[in-house]
Amino acid sequence: MKPFPEESQWELLTAAGMREDFQAAWIEGGDADAIAAELSVDPATTLECDLATALRWSGADARTPVLWMGGHSPGWTFALVVAGSVLDLSLLTRRVLDFCYLRETDEFYGVAGLCHEAGLSDLHLNDDRGDKDDLDAHLVAVGRVTGRFIDRDWLAERRTLCRVPVGVLAS
Repeated sequence: MKPFPEESQWELLTAAGMREDFQAAWIEGGDADAIAAELSVDPATTLECDLATALRWSGADARTPVLWMGGHSPGWTFALVVAGSVLDLSLLTRRVLDFCYLRETDEFYGVAGLCHEAGLSDLHLNDDRGDKDDLDAHLVAVGRVTGRFIDRDWLAERRTLCRVPVGVLAS
């Protein structure tokens, strides 16, 4: 794996439609179904879809968390919160690299302790807080830790849109 992606991670996400707040997590474990079960997701209410379809849910009922979740790389699952209240995915029983960017206030909350991971010192990560200027370096760091950067193929993949029952992992 190259140390840097070919394209800006944040610019790819923005071009793909992430124009609102951004909350996502990379969850250790390659079995998205097992992670969905941990989140009490009813498999009968899920929908396989692309990112554009998932983002249409961004205006859904704010009380019900909706995730677009699926494979990221071997051993890692990606979960994007497309609607609903903020989830504390760090409460799962696995390692979670959790991100949150609030566009309105230009505040970024990244992975606590990521700046201390081996092999990331060249990225000059501040810590787990910052603004838009800090996003790309943190996304590159996550790509190195998980073994895959975001790219156009990654953005084109279909993942599962699922509702997380209200109260599960609520912060």
